Order: sequence, then structure tokens, then C-alpha cells
Amino acid sequence: MFNRLLFAAVLVIVVWLGLLSNSASSQQVESRINNLEADFNRFESRLNRLEAQINQTRQSPSPGVANIPPLSNPRRNVSQSERDRMFDRLATLVVELKQQVNKLETRILQLESTR
Repeated sequence: MFNRLLFAAVLVIVVWLGLLSNSASSQQVESRINNLEADFNRFESRLNRLEAQINQTRQSPSPGVANIPPLSNPRRNVSQSERDRMFDRLATLVVELKQQVNKLETRILQLESTR
């Protein structure tokens, strides 16, 4: 009887700790995703501001602006579809990088747990 009670208590503790660690892990993943989304939004905002500045200088150049070199390479005009494809490639690279970082973190945790 005592062995069953002890076994049940240990089983409850193990399950409880497993649930706590999973919720902490999911919170960490959610936090990282939120950070990645915030970084993406900052990047997109900065890109929009740069595009607005470029459009402003092209539409109404003032005497002081004429001396400033253009932000993009004047020899290559990039169409909107090309920009979209480049942005898609960049997004894919970011996702792949994030997956590699997650794999490395998992390996580090495994290595640390075997010590």
C-alpha cells in the first residue's frame, strides 16, 4: 500500500513538473515569436520611411538635397515584383536562421543536461 502511494505521489510530481516546463517552454517560444514580429515590424517601418524619403527627393528636389547621393544604386532600377521576391527570400532566410538557432539551443540544452 505504501509503495503504491509513494509511486502515485512520484508520478503526480513528475507529471506536474512536466506540465510546468512545457508551459514555460511555450511561453518562451511565444515570446521569441513576438520579438521576431516586433523586429519585422520595425524593419518594415524603416523600409517604408526610406521609400517615402526617396519618393520625396524624386518629386521635389530642393537645392540642398541635390548634393546628397541617392540611397539606392542608380544603375539598377528594382521593380516592385523584384522587391517582393527579394523580401520573400529574406523572410525565408530569417525563418531558416530561426530554425537553425532553435536546433542549436536544443543541442545545447541536451549537452548541458548530460553533464
